[in-house]
Order: sequence, then C-alpha cells, then structure tokens
Amino acid sequence: MATCNDWQLLLLFIGLILSLSHAASCDVSEAAEAMDVSKAPCENFHEHACGNWHAPYGQRSLGAHDMRSKLRAMNKQLLVRHFELNGEQEADADQLATFYGSCMNGRQSVHVYMDAVQQLLPDWPLLNNATSFDWARGNAAVRRFGAQGLWRLSVQPNWQADEQRVFYLLPPSFDLLGATEQSEYLYQRYLKYLLLELGLRVRRAAALAEQLVGFERQLRELVPKTAQKLVLHAPQTLQELAAQLPQLQLLDYFQMLLGEHYTTQLLLVADTNYLQRLQHTLRLADPWILSSWLLLQLPAHFELHLHEDTSLAAQREHCLQQLNQLMPQQLSQLQLRLLHGSDAAATEFLNRTQQQLQQLFGTLKAQFQRLLDATPIFEQDAATQTLALQKLHAMRLLLSPSSLPQQLAKAPQRVLQSRSYDSNLLHSSRAQSEAEFQLGLQCLQLPCESAVAWTGRSIGPLDVNVYYRLKLNAIELPLGLLRPPLLPNCGPKEAAAQLMGGLGYMIGHELIHGFDYDGINYDAAGRVAGGQWPARAIIRFGLRAGCYLGTRYSNATLTINENIADSEGLRLAYEAYRVQQQEQQSTNATMRPFFVAFAQNWCGQAVAPSSGGQHHASHAERVNNVLGNFPEFAEAFNCKAGSPMHPPDKCRIW
Repeated sequence: MATCNDWQLLLLFIGLILSLSHAASCDVSEAAEAMDVSKAPCENFHEHACGNWHAPYGQRSLGAHDMRSKLRAMNKQLLVRHFELNGEQEADADQLATFYGSCMNGRQSVHVYMDAVQQLLPDWPLLNNATSFDWARGNAAVRRFGAQGLWRLSVQPNWQADEQRVFYLLPPSFDLLGATEQSEYLYQRYLKYLLLELGLRVRRAAALAEQLVGFERQLRELVPKTAQKLVLHAPQTLQELAAQLPQLQLLDYFQMLLGEHYTTQLLLVADTNYLQRLQHTLRLADPWILSSWLLLQLPAHFELHLHEDTSLAAQREHCLQQLNQLMPQQLSQLQLRLLHGSDAAATEFLNRTQQQLQQLFGTLKAQFQRLLDATPIFEQDAATQTLALQKLHAMRLLLSPSSLPQQLAKAPQRVLQSRSYDSNLLHSSRAQSEAEFQLGLQCLQLPCESAVAWTGRSIGPLDVNVYYRLKLNAIELPLGLLRPPLLPNCGPKEAAAQLMGGLGYMIGHELIHGFDYDGINYDAAGRVAGGQWPARAIIRFGLRAGCYLGTRYSNATLTINENIADSEGLRLAYEAYRVQQQEQQSTNATMRPFFVAFAQNWCGQAVAPSSGGQHHASHAERVNNVLGNFPEFAEAFNCKAGSPMHPPDKCRIW
C-alpha cells in the first residue's frame, strides 16, 4: 500500500516531467533514425536501437564516436562556432576569445617561457652563464606555472577526510620520456630542438639533450616498477617532512611557491621512498645538467611546438581542452549563455534544473530504499540494514553551482591582453596554480568548518562523465550533460522515457556504486569502514552478485562493479518510470520507449583506454546484458524464453 511519502514523491516526479516538457511537441526523428528496425529486438537490442546511428562529419572531426562523446562534440561545436564567427569582434572584451584566438593563430617561442621563469628566478646557467644555481627555488619557479619539476605537486582531497584538501608530493609522471627506446629517442630529439631555439650549436644541443634524458632516466629509476600509484601515508606538516628530508630544502621550495601565504603547518602526503632516493641523486647531480633539465621542464610541460603540424580539427581540440582545463567556469558560463541566450536565462535554467534533478534523485533514492527494506541480504540483520539506509539518506547529488554567474562576477578576473598564446597560457596557468594552492591552505586542521559542496572536477562543458565519489558519498553530474536529448524538450510522455532512460539511469548507476564491492567498504560520511558489514551480509551479497560473473559477461572480474551498477541502476530508473506509467494507466507496450532511450545512451563504439584495465564492457554488451536481466523487457517486446535477449539466468542483487 502506498504511503503518504510515496504519493508525495510521485507528485514531485510528475511535476518534474511536466516542468521539463514545456514544449507542446518534440522532434523524435533523431532517435527513430538511429534505430534499425530490420534487426529483431529479441536477438540483439543494441543493433535494433542503434544500428543506423552515426555522428555527422563535423562532430566526428571533434571526437564523436558514441553518444557520450557526441554530447561533448556538440558542446565543442557550439563553442568553436562562437569563437570563429565572433572571436575577432569579441577578443578585446572576452578573455576566452582572446585565449582561443591566440592559441589558434599565434606563433610560439621558447623565449617567452624563459623570460617568464627569469622574472621569478633570474640566474640560470643555460641562459646567462650564472656560476651558481638555487635548484630548490628553480624547482618552485617552474611549478608556479604548473610544470612538475623534480616531483609532482598537486592539491587533492585528503584520502582520510575528503572534505579537506592537502598537498601531495609524488614522483613525476615522465609522460614525454615514456618507457620505450622510441619514446626516449623522440623526447631527446624534442629537447634538442628546444636547445637549438635557445641558440645552442647543433653538436652541443645534441650532447646536452642526451645528458638531460639520461638524468631524467635516473629519476624514473627511483620509482620501482611495482610501486603503487596511490600513496596512502598519513598527512604530515611541512615542518615535519622538511626535518625528515633536509636535503630537499622543502621550506625554501614552499616559501617561494606560496609567498605571503607560506606556513610550515600546511599538510602533505608524500611518497617518502621516492623523495629519500631523490636526495642521493641530487647530491651527485651535475648543477649544469640539473638546472638545464629544470628549465626545459617549463616549455615541455606545455608541449611547446608539439602541436604545430596537427590538423585544424586537432588544433581546435587542443585549444578547447586548454580552455576547459584553465578556465572551466568561464567556459561553462559561455556555453550556458550560448544555449539559453543570456546570463539571466542561464541562471534561471540552472536554478530550475537543480530543483528538478534533485527531485529525480529523491525519487531514485526512494525506490532504492524500498529495495533495501525488502532485500534478504539483511534478513535478521537490522543493524547492517540501518547502516545501508543511513548511507543512502546521506548520499548527495552534486550539480554545478546555480550561482555560477554570480561566482564569476565576484572572482578575480584574469586579464589577458596579449595576442601571444605563450603569454596567455603562462598567465592562466599561473593563476590556476595559485588558486589550487589556496585550496590546500583553507583547512589545516580537522574538522573543517563545512564539507565540500562542489569539487569542481567536472565543471567544464567538455566534461560529460558522471562520477560517484566514494569519499564524499556523492554523485557529481557535470554541466556538459545538461542539454537535449538528456534534458528533453518534449511532451510529457516522450520526456518521461528520455529522462528516466537517460539521466535517470546515469544517476541510478552512480547511486549503486555506493553499494557495490567497493562501495560497501565506505560509510555514510565517505570514510573507509571495512568490516562494518558482518560476514553474513557480505556472503549473501556475494552469492547474489555472483551472477554477474557468469559466461554472459566478458572480463567479468574486471567489469563486475560496472555491470552491477548498470543493471541495478537501470532497475531504479525503470521502477520510477513504471510507477509514473501506471498512474497514466499505460500498457506494457509504452515501456518500450524507456528501453530504447536507455540503449541509445550506448550507440556508437567505445574507444579502448590508453592505459590500465578495461573496467566497462563494450557498448553492445552493456545494453544486451542489462536488458537480458529484465523480464519486463522481454514482456514489452514479446521475446521468447531462451532467446538472446531473454536468457534463463537473470542477475539481480537488490
């Protein structure tokens, strides 16, 4: 029997559908054209729903290869048209247009980078034959502009308390050096060309480049091949770490880095094994080699001259990615203005969308609560069930701030007056580094005054991936997704299917990550809480989750958490959609648009990751295996038992 709260949530959901559907009708031809109705839905539903899908050439040239990358390409297309049609008129007033124009048109010079670093530290042996060199200050000087130097310094959430930002000192990534003879050869040649541009003779430049690569190879050898990428030491104060590693001159380094904000009480998580080995290497290092290597890390960090021979499409991609990285808030606000006509309309859209999606999130949470209340996993185990419910109730949906225009108005403006791309890049990178350092100084002692409301990691319009943050117990939904077709501009019936099969599924997917094999090890506050679930509950969970290791799933042990989140998350969206359809006295046939909308999230082909394991199944497998777990799908499409889309084994945990 429905409770009062159930009816309230239902009314909120219906209001959500109606408010998202203010247009009298919508053009559904794009979704229909993507389908290949000659393919039997009960044989391969991915082919049925996506068999005729393709991205237009203009979007393919901007990286569109599937539906998610198509959304990113649509955002890129909007921005490129704006910059290239209006950029000349707006360049004087628009910092984004100034940066983009200089990136696309400007010639680059290594001397701009040398002038910039000499303003911070004048004496460099390679530049002015200085007889002495302060390597600690030189290391800090290049980091002021974002380059790595002898270690990689970043500001990230404290792994023990995600609401606090701390400094991490880790080994460099050695991206340009690589790990093969070919990559080392190309890197050495690149350094030689930079040295030639600085005025060195060919033979001297070649010899020095070889020595610089040899020095960086020594640094790389300080990191064991089996070393873990994650460093989980407890944070130390700068004062404590500096005393532990005196030869690294960390006090001088951070004093130059932070200026008037310098404090010895800032917190660091450090890879002390690497740093201890580094002390020995620096004792033996040739000052000429060390200073020259540090100096060239600045232009190398910005990949100076590496993109000069690329195509126009690749150059556009590079320039947009730089803007997305260096000015994400401003770029997001521009995209919203272009989509909605004005800053005022963008603000109204964000306010309305915040409310609507929070209501949708509440509906999905209510559905999952019903499942947690009924699951046999917690049979005669009220304590563990209470822990799960507490985590669900505490989970948040983080959207980009609706006050984005006001925040930008209050923020210090980056004034880009130069048409030199190098100058603009250095100026923006330095401003970004200063803002990053301030995050690490905001809370030096727990508890922090307030938890982080928005991490900022997905705020740019080119970010289109939704994330569940284990240590925040929160879902991040980026601005780049908040546009049609995921926010449909349709009549109520079409909008309901598109909304719940799209964003409803995505949010449900991330919600379930809080309760997969990784998620159950974190509590409601995002703290590591291994062992809070007793063995009995974990065994029951594992027995039900074991279905996701079946023969239907390729690479099942790697993809199990994603497979769980896909099926169980779609279940939440489906139940919310089903309740709404029942209120309208709809038949099973009207469930079909929901399943099509879900499947079309995965039209196109996935691109294999450049490194690391593949944690997601292929797009076709994701669609077909998920829907194969739904008896309701088989009923809606009249699939016979035993057909590919109606297998006998159906996986379900909750």
